[in-house]
Amino acid sequence: MLKIVITIIFIILSSSTPSSSSSYFNIPKILLLSHDFKLASHEFLSANITDINSKTELTVFVPEDHAFEDASRYKTLPIENKYFVLQCHMVSDYLSPSLLLQTAKVWHLEATMGTAIMGDKKYMMNITLQGNGSIEVSNQFVRGLVTRTIYDHSPIAMYGITKVLLPRDLPDIAPPPQKTADGSSAAVCGFQFFPILLFYFLVLCI
Repeated sequence: MLKIVITIIFIILSSSTPSSSSSYFNIPKILLLSHDFKLASHEFLSANITDINSKTELTVFVPEDHAFEDASRYKTLPIENKYFVLQCHMVSDYLSPSLLLQTAKVWHLEATMGTAIMGDKKYMMNITLQGNGSIEVSNQFVRGLVTRTIYDHSPIAMYGITKVLLPRDLPDIAPPPQKTADGSSAAVCGFQFFPILLFYFLVLCI
């Protein structure tokens, strides 16, 4: 009978376990492990652009550390504006290295997450191929070159770029959402002691 009780407890524990962390893609963590992107990791973390659903199509163009160091105007921005600027470096499509090159060859205008926030055609990103074969990304005000592939695993890709793509004009937006536990974590908090209590209850009933 005790074995049956333990089996029941194990099943309940398994069902109450949160989703695997592999369900989320942590941008700051990946950047922290990449050379020349320590400042970028800090900026994304400070702006609370962290865990992304790993099944979401996303391409992120990440300024290298020297780009953040040189971006004096960016440094003085409040956190809500920094959040928006970083969103303007993100595209809700998966552009693998080969697809990025194909896109650049035809001078593509891509909507960014900043475009989605504003709900209009502003804050788009130009992706173009230069004569020397390098890929340029720009917002018609700041131009940066793609220097490397940081991460590429469908449906998410991340590339290093030489500039912070700071728009000429920034909109008035609310501060970024506060970081909170996801639904699965909240469920664990609510039920983490339940299997233990159930175990004692069933043992007492035997």
